[in-house]
Amino acid sequence: MTTMPAEANFSELIQKPKDTVARMQVNARRGLLLRRRDEEDLYLTTAARADQAVQVVDSTTRMFVALLKESPAAVELLTRVFPEAFPWVRFLPQKAVQEFLLEFVETARASTSLGSLAPITTVIAAWRHTAEIYADPELHATLTQDHGEGDFGDVPMPPSEDE
Repeated sequence: MTTMPAEANFSELIQKPKDTVARMQVNARRGLLLRRRDEEDLYLTTAARADQAVQVVDSTTRMFVALLKESPAAVELLTRVFPEAFPWVRFLPQKAVQEFLLEFVETARASTSLGSLAPITTVIAAWRHTAEIYADPELHATLTQDHGEGDFGDVPMPPSEDE
């Protein structure tokens, strides 16, 4: 079961910074979700806690990389269990699931070396969109049909909003 972080309005942080930070420290394990009215919410945590998250991802990634290098059977096993973490991979062909697994692990390894998890979410989103295409037979057929060879010419500029 996932526990939710404590919440506060961003204005509380501005008006009562000590009290708001104290709430975050009481809930240091989960952090503090700062709600903003017209902007994306923020998440407040300690630098040590954020570093721990990156270290966990890095350690886990290193184990997966070692497994994948050690045994081709590990690739097959991880490919079979991947749908537990990402149920939508069931719509991908088997080869694509393996490609996603390898790209996911390689990107996770590179991302943690930068201290940024953002590239991992980009890989997940891209493969999820690929699964959406495979899940829709009509869309898949449209996107994979043979359009013949050659250049189809210049693409006209879309109309401006003024037109």
